Amino acid sequence: MNYFEFTEPYYALIKAKDDVDAVGKYIEVVAGNDSEVQTLLDESKIVPEYYAAARFAQAKDENGKLVDLEEVIKTFKSDETEILLMDGSLL
Repeated sequence: MNYFEFTEPYYALIKAKDDVDAVGKYIEVVAGNDSEVQTLLDESKIVPEYYAAARFAQAKDENGKLVDLEEVIKTFKSDETEILLMDGSLL
């Protein structure tokens, strides 16, 4: 799996097998439409797994609690495309 960070128009950190899957998940869950695929591909950047894991492990839920370590491990072992983090203004 790879880890992709998007900063515009909204922040998201996405785990996906490739950039096309990451952009698809971004459009589906965060923002955008199919006409913006190329722009989102150009603006996304791949980040190291350790960076993604550290960012995800520091995330707090709606109650202000950190993500449980078991959840972090389970998420990073999974082969599914997932949103790890997204702009809080969208929640």
